[in-house]
Amino acid sequence: MPDFTDDESSESQPLLDSEDSEIDEGRSVRHSTQWERHAEPSLATVQPQAFESATLFRQRFIRQILGLNPFRTNYFTLYRQLDDAGSKTILVLGIIFAILAGLPLPLIGVILGRIINNFPPNADELNYLLRRLMTVATETDNARFVTVIPSMACVVYFGTKTVSNLTKQAAAYTEKAASVAESAIRAVQIVQAFGLFERLSEEHVHYLRSALRIGVKKSFAGALMLGSVYFVAYATNALAFWYGDHLRDGSAEAGTIYAVVFLILDASFVVGSFGPFIQTFAMAAAAGAAVLDVLDHPASEIDVYSAKGKPAEKFHLERDLVLSGVSFVYPARPTVRILDGVDLRLKPGQVTGLVGPSGSGKSTIASLLLRLYDPTYGSISLGNDNLRSFNVHSLRTHIALVTQNPVLFTGTILDNIKHGLPQREIETLTEDEILARCKAAAQDAYCDFLDRLPDGIHTKIGSGPQSQLSGGQKQRITLARALVRNPTLLLLDEFTSAMDGTSEAIVLENLRRSSAATGRTTIIIAHRLATVRDADRIIVMRDGAIEQDGRHEFLIKQQDGTYAELIRAQQFEKGQPSAASSIRSSARCSHKENERVPNGIEESNSENVTKSSDQRKMNAMELIGRSLSLSRREAPAIVIGLVSSIFSGGVIIGEALIFGNLVELLNDTSGTDDLTRKISFYCLLFFFLAIIALASHSFGKTAFGIVSENLTLRVRDLSFRTILQQDIAWFSKPGHSHHSLMSRLNSDSGSISGLSGVILGTVFSIATSVIGGIILAHIVAWKIAIVLLAAVPVMLMAGFLRLRILAIAEEHQQSAYNDAAALASEATSSMQIVAVFGLEDHFLQAYRELIRGPYEEHLRFSVFGNILLAFSLSVTYFVYSLAYWWGSKQVRNGNYTQREFFIVLPALLFSAQSAGQLFSLAPEVTRAKAAAQSVFSLHDEKPTIIAKPTSSTSTTVSNGVALLSGSNASYGTFGVRGELEFRNVSLHYESRPNVPALNDVSFQIRQGENVAFVGRSGAGKSSTIHLIERFFDPTSGQVYLDGQDIRQEAVRDHRARLALVEQEPDLFPGTVKFNIGLGERPGTTSSDKDIERVAKECELHDFIMSLPEGYNTEVGAHGSKLSGGQRQRLAIARALIRDPEILLLDEATSQLDANTEREIRRAIAAASKGRTTIMIAHRLASVQHADRIFVFDTGRVVEQGRHDDLVAMGGIYAAMVATQELD
Repeated sequence: MPDFTDDESSESQPLLDSEDSEIDEGRSVRHSTQWERHAEPSLATVQPQAFESATLFRQRFIRQILGLNPFRTNYFTLYRQLDDAGSKTILVLGIIFAILAGLPLPLIGVILGRIINNFPPNADELNYLLRRLMTVATETDNARFVTVIPSMACVVYFGTKTVSNLTKQAAAYTEKAASVAESAIRAVQIVQAFGLFERLSEEHVHYLRSALRIGVKKSFAGALMLGSVYFVAYATNALAFWYGDHLRDGSAEAGTIYAVVFLILDASFVVGSFGPFIQTFAMAAAAGAAVLDVLDHPASEIDVYSAKGKPAEKFHLERDLVLSGVSFVYPARPTVRILDGVDLRLKPGQVTGLVGPSGSGKSTIASLLLRLYDPTYGSISLGNDNLRSFNVHSLRTHIALVTQNPVLFTGTILDNIKHGLPQREIETLTEDEILARCKAAAQDAYCDFLDRLPDGIHTKIGSGPQSQLSGGQKQRITLARALVRNPTLLLLDEFTSAMDGTSEAIVLENLRRSSAATGRTTIIIAHRLATVRDADRIIVMRDGAIEQDGRHEFLIKQQDGTYAELIRAQQFEKGQPSAASSIRSSARCSHKENERVPNGIEESNSENVTKSSDQRKMNAMELIGRSLSLSRREAPAIVIGLVSSIFSGGVIIGEALIFGNLVELLNDTSGTDDLTRKISFYCLLFFFLAIIALASHSFGKTAFGIVSENLTLRVRDLSFRTILQQDIAWFSKPGHSHHSLMSRLNSDSGSISGLSGVILGTVFSIATSVIGGIILAHIVAWKIAIVLLAAVPVMLMAGFLRLRILAIAEEHQQSAYNDAAALASEATSSMQIVAVFGLEDHFLQAYRELIRGPYEEHLRFSVFGNILLAFSLSVTYFVYSLAYWWGSKQVRNGNYTQREFFIVLPALLFSAQSAGQLFSLAPEVTRAKAAAQSVFSLHDEKPTIIAKPTSSTSTTVSNGVALLSGSNASYGTFGVRGELEFRNVSLHYESRPNVPALNDVSFQIRQGENVAFVGRSGAGKSSTIHLIERFFDPTSGQVYLDGQDIRQEAVRDHRARLALVEQEPDLFPGTVKFNIGLGERPGTTSSDKDIERVAKECELHDFIMSLPEGYNTEVGAHGSKLSGGQRQRLAIARALIRDPEILLLDEATSQLDANTEREIRRAIAAASKGRTTIMIAHRLASVQHADRIFVFDTGRVVEQGRHDDLVAMGGIYAAMVATQELD
């Protein structure tokens, strides 16, 4: 919730958006900055016991593996979400079969130890032992090899702890980078208008570089851990063989020693093969910790899922609504009372207006009535029932809210209106009845523009800024969503701020009529006083208290009161009062608005909308090649990684040579000193092999970790830059909403590293071991090798088929999972509306539906793929049997010696096992391939406007990305005159090529002139601004600046002379100072005095100085810690510090109270001297002093002139003025 709060703040914040406050406790304000965490026991508290015992292994290693890990996350607690018997049964069976899958290798070690003791065995004995290979478990003295386990446990424990800590640190920086990216993509028009591409890209990559530095450390820690595991394993082998030689006095045979060594080797192989998955488990565990923090958070007292409280019925809300001594403070500002002892009684069925300066507590009252909060002191009651006594969900079904910043969700307009219906009504009404209810609500909300949309009420729209509906149209759809609920209590918070006067008058008339017919209680919060002029009662608030109370006619007579002061600030200066008055009634009676079709609406059958799925498919080699091209700077690291991987793979070859010689020597019973020296020599070689394994794995995994981290950074950075430089029209296409783009940016950039890094190193290591093993086996004993080699293609084919199956599954599922992620992002970013309308279950169900299909498909693919994996792994054990049968036969026939056989055996079999490990990485490889396809398809997107070559442009294109930056870039000559001319301009949006947004518009704006664009919603005003900013180019005609077609100048140079303030102000993560400074002209730096100066002009300085850190106070994501009015003033300051030649203001004061607006208008008027200023406004009092006013209607300029002249004409403008008269 907001940190620096005034009356707009509650509706401008997501319900659960808080770093500094909590919303679950309204009655007791808590000052904690984070959710409380549950303390968990630390491994450091476990007392070590004797090294000789297995206690250390049991208490540390087992607990580490089974749940007590450095993430403070118990792995098994994640499985508590499996609440059905079927899932639990599958889990138990999976664990059992996993245990059974691990038994063959230890059994093989024991069986083969017995074979070695009598090698070569006769045929009958060999067949018997081979049968026992899968059916018999033989006792082995565990004490002889158990000492290796604590060593490995310590290595894994400390290594995992280090990796986990570094993973969390890197994730923190990655989240900050994602926050910058999300804000920039969400506000891409501001980014392009102010040329913020380079500054935000630098901010984004700054956090990514911090994450990279930690990621490199994490790679080194993980590599050192893996290398240490192999070192312990091979060093233990050396120790076991050396010690075994000293036991050959009869207490141990060569086969017994082999069994022990084989089991140790098996354990080390299994632990070592876990290496490539360490990072995956680390990421999963870190994510699990974050998830469990949410799942384990105690339920709020204001819990929509709780069954506590009595059901609220309609008659409960048809009683007096009483606030008794209500005071409220936000947790983030405990010293500031937003409400201070408010006593208020509202009669049912009345229309009540709440007005007053920003920060007076108006919107906070609405939040308390909705139980988004509870009062800090005092109480709210319905009749004699305290509001807290009602069930939260039940209470909200009788209340509806329309906010100042309208929130729509992706889907059709019908879907958005239907969100207002309570779930119980959706379940009982037929589709036809729901449609009729929604159409009736749309009519009451004056959504007459629906008739001219491609599919009417079924037209698809997007969410967020890229929806390209006009502000007034979005507000009317959200009003229809509230009205379809048929609420007993209707809360309207600045709900007409973006509507034109005619639309507002009709909407208010409809509301008055429906309120009278239904007995609905309505509370209207407004800065535009014409909105509440006819209310039954007007409450004037100031500083959290009620200052005045009465009807408009009564309050306006109190000339010294706040209300009269606000009236004077918004009143027209009369030039032709009679003309305006004569039109008022006709304006209110008109129920038909000739609006244009909203810009950029998606057509279901439009062939002009290019879907992101229609991208060129790239083959694997092209994807790998492009990935490696992004890693050119890391070529030395790649070389080191490849060389190290070759050494890592060669370790198995060296192991085979040493192993064969040791087996032969241990079976020698001569007992000479020379034999002992030879055995010691090969044991020493085993130790050197351990050192090589330590070095090769450490260097290799570190090198590829560096490559992977840099590739991830580069892909994120390049993808972010590519997105920001696309044409504005690109963002309205399917799959290009900011939610979808963020999903791709976050998931794909991380997954693509699978084409490099650890996986790449693993591939080279395995390739070395397989190829080297085959060559060595053929050199030493080709007759044995050639038979065993026949089984290898079977393993490889099964693994390849599994890889292909998972790749197909990943391609099918990627789009669906991206859609699910976009839906989740959309819902969580609009939690206030989700909570108010009880949409939690709706979005949960929609999310489940989106993931159910991919899940079921993935399940089918997984079953088939894992059958192939099991087959490829099981072939290994058949090869073992074949190897001993065929090998023993060759040795018996005298073709080969025992030493040669035991060199060939591990060379081929261990290499084959390594190949099996490669195919277990298939899911990571397939995800990487799908991510690379998505990423490079994005990089290949080319804008048309930004990248369009001109004679003066400094734009270059690289890797499909139009670069708007560069130290040698020219910005043109500042100080232009600022003369604008539209010459026969028409504009058709891509999705509606047959309907012009602007139709043959021509006008001139002189240097330094202050002009205003007014007209009904959708008339073409904002489209004109978009053409001036070159967000779009005209379909026909030309736009001239100082006599030159703006298309002849570089976009960056052109926009450097402009400054834009939009109706919905977008701020970026950072400080107040940082956000104001973003308005600086490219290549310039504003001083602190300049920033303070514009802040004072925008009535912001005093407020800023009241903040904890002054100008260095963080504003939060999207400015979430500021109110709507404060954000708008900061956006105006950002524009003024630019000192532009042309200032563009699109409803720049719509969220300000009357006094603040008057001061801002004075500041803008002063700042406008000597520069061209264009204002779009629906509050006509704010433009009455403009040098000229252009009236837009149906995409044309139908009237122009000064205020008095237009009023005297008695045309469209005069009718609009009439609806806003306050007399």
